[in-house]
Amino acid sequence: MSKYFKYAIGEIVLVVIGILIALQINNWNENQKSIQLEKTYYCKIAEDLQVDIRNIDSSLVTIDNRLESAERFLKNLLKIQKDKQVIFKEFLSTFRYYKFIPTKAAIVDITSSGKLETLRNQTLKKRILSHYTAQDNAIHIIDVNYNALTERLFSIEKFADFGLQEVPQYQYIFDKELQELLSSTAWQQNPNDELFIKIKDFMISNMIIAEREKALLKSIKADAVALNTLLIDNCD
Repeated sequence: MSKYFKYAIGEIVLVVIGILIALQINNWNENQKSIQLEKTYYCKIAEDLQVDIRNIDSSLVTIDNRLESAERFLKNLLKIQKDKQVIFKEFLSTFRYYKFIPTKAAIVDITSSGKLETLRNQTLKKRILSHYTAQDNAIHIIDVNYNALTERLFSIEKFADFGLQEVPQYQYIFDKELQELLSSTAWQQNPNDELFIKIKDFMISNMIIAEREKALLKSIKADAVALNTLLIDNCD
C-alpha cells in the first residue's frame, strides 16, 4: 500500500507539473499573439497616418490656390472693373478646394471593438488618443468656420443682381432669353453699393478662414508625422 500510495502521489505530481507547463506554454502563446496584435495595430494606425499626411498636403495645395484666387478677385474688384467677367473668372475658385477627411479605420476598429487594452504601451496609447482628439477638434473648427463662410455667401442674396447666372461655370444653365431677363446690375463699379461691400467683406473673411485652416492642417500634419515615426519604431 505504501508503494502504491507513493506511486499515486508521483503520478499526481507529474500531472500537475504537466498542467502547469501546458498553462505556461499557453500563456506564452497568448502573450505572443497579444504582442503581435499590438504591433499590427501600430502598423495599421501608421498606415492611416501616412494617408492623412498625403491628403493634408493635397488640401494645403488647393487652399493656397484658393487664397491666390481670392487675392486676385479682391484686387480686380478694388480696381473697379467695367467688365464683370474679369471678376467672375476667379469667383468659384475662391472657395472651392480639396477638403481633408481623416482616415480613421484602425483607431475606430480598436475603440469600437473594445480592444483598446491591446495597446499595452501606455505612453504610446495616450499619444495616439491625444492625436485623434486634437485632430477631431481641429476638423470641428475648420467645419464651423467654413459653414459660417458658406452662410455668409448665401446671405448676400440678390443673386440675379450679383450676376451669378453670368458666372462662366453656370452660364450653360440659363439660355439667352433668361440671361436677358435676369440682367444684373453694375454693382462692381460702385464701391458704395451693398453688393460690392458684401462681396469685398466675404473675400476678406474667406482669406482669413483659409489661412486659419492652413495653420490647423499643418499642426495636424506635424503631429501625424511625429506619431508615425513612433509607431513605425514599435510595429516591427
